[in-house]
Amino acid sequence: MSVSRVVGSAATRTATRPDAPGPPVAAPDPADAVVTAVEPYVVRATINRPARRNAIDLAVIEGLERAIDLAEATGARVLVLRGAGGTFCSGADLRVLEEMSVDPHRVETFMVRLALVLRRLETARFVSVAVVEGHAVAGGCEILLACDVSVAATDARIGDRHLEYGLVPAAGGSVRLARTLPKARGNYLLLAADLLTGEQAAQWGLVSVAVPPTDLEPRVDALVGRLVGHSADALAVVKKMVWTADHEPRPDAMSWERRLFLRHLGSEDVSEGLRAFRERRRPAFRADD
Repeated sequence: MSVSRVVGSAATRTATRPDAPGPPVAAPDPADAVVTAVEPYVVRATINRPARRNAIDLAVIEGLERAIDLAEATGARVLVLRGAGGTFCSGADLRVLEEMSVDPHRVETFMVRLALVLRRLETARFVSVAVVEGHAVAGGCEILLACDVSVAATDARIGDRHLEYGLVPAAGGSVRLARTLPKARGNYLLLAADLLTGEQAAQWGLVSVAVPPTDLEPRVDALVGRLVGHSADALAVVKKMVWTADHEPRPDAMSWERRLFLRHLGSEDVSEGLRAFRERRRPAFRADD
């Protein structure tokens, strides 16, 4: 895989990690709404508005769009998404929302763009991993729900919280909660506007796993290392299967699973995987171009 390294606009700036190969690029500008770092097979994106608890404004949406573009352009297998300053995301910036509220068209455009970002996370070939510490509430919880896998600190605070200020979800939060949790629990989070700890969220199935704060980084790194070891094509096929299962009637989803399996069976990565099994070694899946 050829990994490009670019410096983004004011919405997103890209920098390599110190241990990543290749020439250095400009250091991240603290004013950037989303900062990205490119590694082999991985893009790390950080929502960078800690003074506003990483609240979502238009620059954040644009930054997330560019981060997804970057992951697609570099052939990343994993996009790691987190927030700066010890918190994930506090939802839409209510000051910005109040300013836009005089023009319903602006509000609708804002919400549609955010919803499209979340849909892209769900349907992308790469695996999106949410790293949750601090708060993930309202729109932050909506972002979390759109990611494929989530790792939370046990002391994180997670929930919908829109009703706390008389608001309602608009980027898919009610739909994803209803599909993620049993009805009673989804209703509770939406209607009570209560928050769960990361530990409770893992018990409920709202996040994939919760670990003590001191174990968060090692756990995320181990997960990312495992994901990048998989076949990129196989990851994409499994994501397609999951998406189909979530959106199609059961018989149609079962049929699609078989079709996708048969289509994937002739791939180079399947041949390599079977050879590796026969030769008792780890597969060396092809790099993406």
